[in-house]
Amino acid sequence: MKISLDDLLRPIQAELNSFQHYFENALKSHVFLINQVMKYVIAQKGKKMRPMLLLLSAKLSGDCTEQTYSAATLVEVLHTATLVHDDVVDEAETRRGLPSINSIWRNKVSVLIGDYLFSKALVKMVALKHPEMLELLAHTADKLVTGEIDQIDRARSDTMTEDAYYAMIEDKTASLLATGCKLGAMTTSNDKKVWDALYEYGRNFGIAFQIKDDLFDFEGRASSVGKPIGLDVKHNMVTLPIIHALQQCGKSEQREFKRMLKRGTDKVIQQNVLEFINRYGGLEYTKQRLQDYSDKAKASLEGFPDSPIKYSMIQFIDFNIQREK
Repeated sequence: MKISLDDLLRPIQAELNSFQHYFENALKSHVFLINQVMKYVIAQKGKKMRPMLLLLSAKLSGDCTEQTYSAATLVEVLHTATLVHDDVVDEAETRRGLPSINSIWRNKVSVLIGDYLFSKALVKMVALKHPEMLELLAHTADKLVTGEIDQIDRARSDTMTEDAYYAMIEDKTASLLATGCKLGAMTTSNDKKVWDALYEYGRNFGIAFQIKDDLFDFEGRASSVGKPIGLDVKHNMVTLPIIHALQQCGKSEQREFKRMLKRGTDKVIQQNVLEFINRYGGLEYTKQRLQDYSDKAKASLEGFPDSPIKYSMIQFIDFNIQREK
């Protein structure tokens, strides 16, 4: 059965509307150019997955507070900053099917806009006035940057292993989702077991989310995914289907494959990579790992009583498996 995002969000629709108000206000500036770019950011209508899960995590334990909305805004601002910088690093021309900020305003403005967003996140962090939240967010910001640099370094040095891959995506993707879920719980509950369970939910969901994104490189369409298919392969960002296939073949075939990645044209790379991962079951293996981490995320919620909020959080996991963008 196809899962509708609208159905998943029905229990927090009022809270999402409040969050959107907080988020838009947080981006305002007295500088005309910043406001111009921020209006473009708001108009892009991203998934807002992190604040959604933060609000659900908060409501699993109580009613959302002003601190909840501040935390949700902070997490989305931080995420948006990383996307702006990612597009500069990746030289991406599109984001969510629209021209990226760097393709319109060029790299200099884009880097500074990313910095502006990071500064806004810092202000929001301090405003929470909660030492444990502040410590959690500081460690998360460190992980986000470390994960991105680790990915680039391993791609350049050709040292990506499956274990390194999981560590890298836990830093660059799962850490912020895990932190968001824990922050939501921290704004409505004092029970540290609840905080830890929701952190694990977000961490495992985040790993599954990135694995699903990796599958789009080989199964998605540019029109639905919102970025050119094969972008990660083109930039030599080796993902799980390729890692698994490389582990299954011999040394000589590994060397030949890596030479092709460095020297082949885009069309040749696309064709050969897909044939290579299919030969060694890369997609099937990746889908199994997606299911494994999805099951772990569901297991993290077993201690909570049944409720519409818990049901939505479970359904979010299945929605990720089914999503087409």
